[in-house]
Amino acid sequence: MPLLLHTLFALLLLLAIPFDSMADIYKYRDANGRLNFVDDESKVPAQYRSDMTSISEPDVSVNTEIKSENKKATRAEALATQEQAERANKAALKKKLRKHQTPVKISRNRVLVPVEVSLGNRTVKLSLLLDTGATTTVLHREAVKELDLPSGKRYKARVAGGGVVMSEKIKFRHITIGPFQRKRRPPWSST
Repeated sequence: MPLLLHTLFALLLLLAIPFDSMADIYKYRDANGRLNFVDDESKVPAQYRSDMTSISEPDVSVNTEIKSENKKATRAEALATQEQAERANKAALKKKLRKHQTPVKISRNRVLVPVEVSLGNRTVKLSLLLDTGATTTVLHREAVKELDLPSGKRYKARVAGGGVVMSEKIKFRHITIGPFQRKRRPPWSST
């Protein structure tokens, strides 16, 4: 008899356990399209309750959806990382290109290029007119008088308008144009 009482008591205990303690899992997609899982229906926001589904048994599709979501997230992260790398490369290239640019001034259809001319320990800053057909650089002696130029070999030079001027070949220490510096070659002319 005690065995029968114990069995009945155990059966009563099993019946007393509420069935909802084996809670369902609810899944829904939010506004961003992300799949969400919760263990209580009250945790599902009201606007998503009409689209939610309940899972009471292990569902193979849940694992598949999670794996699919993980793959999408991984792909999205890889694309974001790639885009960041491309932006960084473009920024680095722009910075590198800026190092090789010379700022010029455009005035009345003329392109003026800022330069530094050095002779000995003296330097003078000038704006030179850009002449794409010029074979030598011609400076007016007055523009570089601070350099105390020595006399050079005299010759005739043709200028942009076609005229001819008497010039002298003088070797400067260097001429700097933007980030570029030309040292002692070719001979620079002075008129």
